[in-house]
Amino acid sequence: MELHSLRYFVAVAEELHFSRAAARWHITQPALSRQIRLLEEELGITLLRRTKRTVELTEAGATFLPEVRKALQQIESAIQVAQRAARGEVGSLRIAFAASAMYIVLPKILQQFRALYPNVKLEMTELCTLDQIEALRTETVDVGLLHPPIDAPFLSLYPLQGEKLVVALPEAHPLSQQKQLSLKTLASEPFILHPRYEGPILYDQILALCRQAGFEPHIVHEEIKHQTRIGLVAAGIGIAFVPESSQQSSSSGVSYCAIAGDAPTLQLAAAWRTEQVSPVLQEFLQITQQVAVQGN
Repeated sequence: MELHSLRYFVAVAEELHFSRAAARWHITQPALSRQIRLLEEELGITLLRRTKRTVELTEAGATFLPEVRKALQQIESAIQVAQRAARGEVGSLRIAFAASAMYIVLPKILQQFRALYPNVKLEMTELCTLDQIEALRTETVDVGLLHPPIDAPFLSLYPLQGEKLVVALPEAHPLSQQKQLSLKTLASEPFILHPRYEGPILYDQILALCRQAGFEPHIVHEEIKHQTRIGLVAAGIGIAFVPESSQQSSSSGVSYCAIAGDAPTLQLAAAWRTEQVSPVLQEFLQITQQVAVQGN
C-alpha cells in the first residue's frame, strides 16, 4: 500500500471534492482518481461514494479515515525522529572518562553538548585508561577520555589537554605548607604511584626525575584509582603525584604543592573506534575539539 494513496484519500475525504484534493497535492484529477480506485481495489472495499455532483464517504471510508490519519501521523513522527537521529539530535552516547577529565575539560564539554542536544541520553562511567580501551574494543562505550599514549590501532585519538603533576601530601605533613617543593626534599618519603601498566611513560618519567634528584623512590603502594590514591595520602600512607586539577576537589586531610623544575605532565585525549562514528558521536567529538581549542 503506497503512502501517497493514503494521503490522497485523506485529502479527498476532507475536501469531498476531487478537483480541490488534486490541487492540494499538485496533481491532475485523473491521476488522483486512479490512485483512489487502486486503493479501493487493494482493500476490497468502497471508500467513497461518487456522483456527478457530490462525493461522500461510505461507512467503511468514514471508519477508515481516522485510522489512516493516525497511521500517517505516526509515520511522519518516525521520519522526523530518523532525521533528527541522522543529525545527531537524538539517541544515546556512552562516555567513559578518567578521573582527571572531570576536573578539566569534561564539564565544559557536557555543558555545551547538553545545551545543543538535550534529547540525547548520556551514560557516564569513570574508568582507568586500560579499562577504557577494553570497553571501546568490546563496544560497551562509544568514546573515552583517557591518558595517552596507548597501543590500540583500532582507535582514533584527539589530544585535549596536558596538565602538570603536583605533590599530594597529608595535611599534617611538615612540608604541606610549602608552595613549591624540589624532588630532593622528597627522597625519604613513602610514595603512592599508579601501576606502571596503567601509564608506563608517566611512571618511568617520575622514576627518572627522582633518580636525577639523586634517590630511588620508596614505593609503598600502587593504586589505579585516582581518588583512592588521594584517600591513602589523607590517611598518611604516603605522598602521591596527582594532576594539578585535583586541587579543585574537596579532599579533606590533603595538601598540594607544586614541583620545582620540570614537573611530569599528564596528557588527556579523546578516543573512539575509528570505524564506528555515529552522528551523535560526531557531534560530541566536534564539541570536544572546540573545547580543547578554547582551553589551549
